[in-house]
Amino acid sequence: MSSAFEEQLTAYAHRHRSDGILLDTNVLLLLLFANFQPSMIGGKRLEKYALEDAALLAGYVSRFNRILTTAHVLAETSNLAAQVLTGKWKAEFFSQLFPLFCTDTEEALHPCELKASDVDAAIFVRLGLTDASLVATLGVNRLLLTDDLDLHLAAMAKGAPSINFTHMREAAGLL
Repeated sequence: MSSAFEEQLTAYAHRHRSDGILLDTNVLLLLLFANFQPSMIGGKRLEKYALEDAALLAGYVSRFNRILTTAHVLAETSNLAAQVLTGKWKAEFFSQLFPLFCTDTEEALHPCELKASDVDAAIFVRLGLTDASLVATLGVNRLLLTDDLDLHLAAMAKGAPSINFTHMREAAGLL
């Protein structure tokens, strides 16, 4: 990984460690499968990723005290996971997700507050509800990690700190 990019990632981790890191749907899905069903990485909905990508993501996210999310990201992530898994695998996976998604414990994903009036109409039209809601929750004190270039650029245009996971993968020699 280039030293300048690694320094930037380290600085983001130091600055946002206690506040947490906001994950977009695809990287959250990858992280969840890395923790609960790593054999599924590379398959449906995760075809562009390998186990090394999951390890890179998990290693970086572990630098933060909590993972931030929105209800929209959780719904999308849940729906995508349901498309991948069936039967016993789905039941096991979802029973492991329930405490992360639906409880108010220290281990749970931390929901970001969002008022509908904070969603920008132009971003909604261009990126859709989930990404527009993510951008609406961002500020200089909230770090976004996404593999979606358009979302990354929208966050940067708002002046919010954002990391494109594809750039991390390239810098780590995984692409």
